[in-house]
Amino acid sequence: MITKLKQSWQVFKASITITFRNLKLLWFPVLTAILTGLIALFFLSAMALPVVLHHTGYHLNQKQHWAALKDYYLPAPAVQPKSGHQGATASEALSVLLTGRSTAGDKSGQPVAARGSPWVSLGFVAMYFVSMFLATFFNVAFYGEIIAALNGKGVSLRRGLLTACSRLPAILAWSLLAGLVGWLIRNLEQRLPLAGRIMTGLIGMAWSIAAVFAIPVIIQEQPIRNPIKILRQSAMRLKQTWGEGLIGYLGFSAGSVVIFAGSLLPLLLAGAFALLFQSVWLIAIAGAIWVLGLLCLAYVSAVAGHVYRCALYLYASEGVVPEPYNQQLLDMAWKVKPGSRKQ
Repeated sequence: MITKLKQSWQVFKASITITFRNLKLLWFPVLTAILTGLIALFFLSAMALPVVLHHTGYHLNQKQHWAALKDYYLPAPAVQPKSGHQGATASEALSVLLTGRSTAGDKSGQPVAARGSPWVSLGFVAMYFVSMFLATFFNVAFYGEIIAALNGKGVSLRRGLLTACSRLPAILAWSLLAGLVGWLIRNLEQRLPLAGRIMTGLIGMAWSIAAVFAIPVIIQEQPIRNPIKILRQSAMRLKQTWGEGLIGYLGFSAGSVVIFAGSLLPLLLAGAFALLFQSVWLIAIAGAIWVLGLLCLAYVSAVAGHVYRCALYLYASEGVVPEPYNQQLLDMAWKVKPGSRKQ
C-alpha cells in the first residue's frame, strides 16, 4: 500500500507537470463556465421578461404591479403566510414564476401551485439540454488538446474548437442521451422512497463509470455518431483494461492532502506573528491568500485529473506511454489484457 501511495503521488506530480507545461489547458473549463452561464442568463431572461412586462396597468416600480403578477400566476391562497405580509415583492413574484410555488399555503398548509406556464417548463428543458451540449462540446475541445499535449504537441484553443466542430453530430447525439439519462435519474431520486433512491444512485454511479471514456471515444474512434455505440465503446475499453480500481486517482486526493497539510504551517506562522504584533490585518491577509491558494490548487488538480484520464485512455487503447508518465505508473491503474488494444 505504501508503494502504491508513493506511485500515486508520482502520478499526481506527472499530471500537474503536464498541466503547467500547457497552461492554455486551464482556459477550457473557464470558457465552458462563462458560456454556460451566459446561456443560462439568456434563457432565464427570455422566460422572465414576458412575465415581468405583463400588462397590469401599473408601472414596474409600483408594488401593485408585482402584486398583480402574483395574483395572476398564483391563485389566492386559503391560508396567508405566517408573517402576515400582504404585499408581493419582485423577488416573490419571480420565485413564483420560476418555482411554481408560493410561501402561502392552502387549508392543509401545503404550498399553493402556481398557474400553469408550459413555456416556462419548456424553457428550462431547452436551457438544460443546451447547457449539456455546450459542456460536451467544450469537453471534446478540451480533451482533444489534452491528447495533443500528451502526444508532444502544443495546445491551441482554435484547434480544439475545430476538433469539436468536426464532431458535432456525435456531440449532439451524446448530449441528448447523457442529458436524458441525467434528467431521468434526478427525477427518480426525487420521487422514489429511500430504497429506490439508493438503487437509482447506484444506477447513476454505474452510468458514470461506463461513460468515463465517452469523450475520448468521440475524439479518437471516429466515426461514431450513435450515442449507444459511444457508451458501449467506452464501457468496453473500461472492461477490457480494468485493473486495480483506477487507484491512480487516489494520487490526486493524496497529493492535495499533502499540499493542504503543508500550507497550514505558513498560516500558523502568520497567526503567531499576528498575535505577536497584535495585527488583525496580518492574519486576515494571510487567511485570504491561503483560501485563494487552496481554490487554485483545487482547480489545477481538477484539470490534472482530466489529463490523467486521457493518459490512461491512450495507454489502454493504443499502448502509448506519455512522458513524464512511465509504464509502471500506468500499469498501477490498468492491467491491459493481451489483444485488448485496438489495432
